[in-house]
Amino acid sequence: MAGLLYFALFLAGGVFIARMLLPRVRPIKRAYLGVSLGVLLLMWLPVLWAYAFCFGALSHALAAGTLLGLCGVSWAARDRRDALCFDERECRSLRTLLLLVLPLCVLGGYLQYTHSIRQAADGSLHVGQSTYGDLSLHLAVATSIVGARFPLHNSLMLGATMAYPYLADSIASTLLVFGMKLNHAMAVTGTLMMALVFFGYALLCMQLCRWKGAAALAFFLLFLNGGLGFFYTIDATVENGVVTGFGDHLRTVMEGYYQTPTNQPDPHNLRWVNLICDMLLPQRGILGGWTMLMPALNLLLPPLTRRRMPGLRALVLLGLFAGGLPLIHTHSYLALVLFSAGACAYHVITARGARWQAFRPWLIYGAIAAALSLPQLIAFTFVQATGSDHFLRFQFNWCNNRGGGGLVDGYLWFYIKNIGLPYLLILLALCRRKPRGQALPDECYQNRLIACGAFLIYGVAELILFQPNEYDNNKLLYVWFLLCLPMAADYALEVWQRLRGLGGRRLIAAGFVVVCFSSAALTVARECVSDYHAYSAVDVETAEYIEQHTPPHSVFLTGNQHLNPVSSLAGRTILCSSDLYLYFHGFNTGERRAEITAFYANPAQNLDLLRKYQVQYIYVSPYERSQQLLDEDALERLFPLLFETAGGHNRIFEVPEEYRK
Repeated sequence: MAGLLYFALFLAGGVFIARMLLPRVRPIKRAYLGVSLGVLLLMWLPVLWAYAFCFGALSHALAAGTLLGLCGVSWAARDRRDALCFDERECRSLRTLLLLVLPLCVLGGYLQYTHSIRQAADGSLHVGQSTYGDLSLHLAVATSIVGARFPLHNSLMLGATMAYPYLADSIASTLLVFGMKLNHAMAVTGTLMMALVFFGYALLCMQLCRWKGAAALAFFLLFLNGGLGFFYTIDATVENGVVTGFGDHLRTVMEGYYQTPTNQPDPHNLRWVNLICDMLLPQRGILGGWTMLMPALNLLLPPLTRRRMPGLRALVLLGLFAGGLPLIHTHSYLALVLFSAGACAYHVITARGARWQAFRPWLIYGAIAAALSLPQLIAFTFVQATGSDHFLRFQFNWCNNRGGGGLVDGYLWFYIKNIGLPYLLILLALCRRKPRGQALPDECYQNRLIACGAFLIYGVAELILFQPNEYDNNKLLYVWFLLCLPMAADYALEVWQRLRGLGGRRLIAAGFVVVCFSSAALTVARECVSDYHAYSAVDVETAEYIEQHTPPHSVFLTGNQHLNPVSSLAGRTILCSSDLYLYFHGFNTGERRAEITAFYANPAQNLDLLRKYQVQYIYVSPYERSQQLLDEDALERLFPLLFETAGGHNRIFEVPEEYRK
């Protein structure tokens, strides 16, 4: 309860600051911007104070005091005009927003509950299909932050600074500081951020689209995205005389591991994964990034499409949202920078008057964002990227050109089958021309301005890989997609109106809906029923013992399993985690993995490893027994047994101090 009250304080503080600085913004949008600002401050302020003190009660008390100070500053710098009131227009807008957002919020909350280490009746912890791989990384980050001093060290690779954007996890760490259970902390913060992402994009679509129907279409095309992969499900196949029909394929989708119509790299080259199930739910980085990206776009885009820039106070908030992004989600930051550059160029070139006047607000926004973001980029992002040869390389058409070995599918067909009809609608909407002899309509101006920024993102993502995993460039392409969907939805509604009077118009619309949403429906249905065992009851017992009887941030020697209760549930530091988490973040783990293997096989001959890494505890579980040439008898002779579960399933040996000298 104390953690929720602390959250409420920050959300209320953000709403107050937005009310002071943006009274002429419509009430719904102002409240949304305020809540988003509160979340941003909640991510950043305790972490900043943790550089002076550990991430605990004191840093959070000082963060709350800083929030109150910022509220006082905003009151002193307030816009003294009367605030816009909640009128009938706002009431209608709120009803529309709730109709769009609430169903997905319920879905998101349910998936967060079932996928964020849900506790079963037998005490074991379960996850879903999409979180089986990624979640334990975020659990390790969140648990290791509690009580830590900053700069934060990487608990999954002893001796490394945490360069991975961690603020979307530190917000859960705040709830852990106040005593909330780990699964609840992850689910509560995940649901809050998902709700803000849904609300922010719905609000943006309602400001950019000409019709409410178009706003609803753009909204659902983004979050229930999926291409033509469902055709592979309904299609029958014959192999070696055996016919596999729709029922068999459907059973495979609903019971198989990553066999959905939106995520089958092999054999169908389906890579445009569903945004909710495969991005926002398991990858908290993009979830936190979009939580801040949406308010930035809501501040920037609507006035920009009307040939003007936000006012000074709004520019300050815009720079704050942009500048805080790198340690939340670097891809979202890069996408916002690229979009801003493209939109700025178009806005200034087409300015009706002095171009310097048009450029000056961009300069203010850019200066604030740069001042806040450059220290993060220099201290963390660039260090990680330049410290490895895995980052920043040229490759055309990202994951359709695997390893640069040539396109798997034809260029256009790859996008048509992966993205589906929305891809064609985007291209058709861009081909619209202004009426001959007339000035450029606002709609065409809006589409071209957005396209200049959005397709700059698209072009960069098509030519440069920013991480070892080429798949990760989709984190840029999804921002291109969300920016282009309003114009695509407007075009679809315009076509619908032109078909008025045509027989079969409703049948065409029904076919459009089926083609656009069938793949997403199958993917979401599969995710809702997925249930995977992650940690056993004895793993939970082990983690609880470690938390209660070993010093925080003590060093454990374990295997390289990604489902590791020592690092993920107890937040302790280990020598080397799975390459699933480390290789794709630029670490070469070969040497350290070899050292760990050598120690488990022959502890007596490798005692220098304990001194080298100041190991305090040695962990043995079924994983170490199966993956290592383990001499458990030697461990028993050399080290006192500190803890073991029933039947010796999990064991912890304590390393005497003389072995570390």
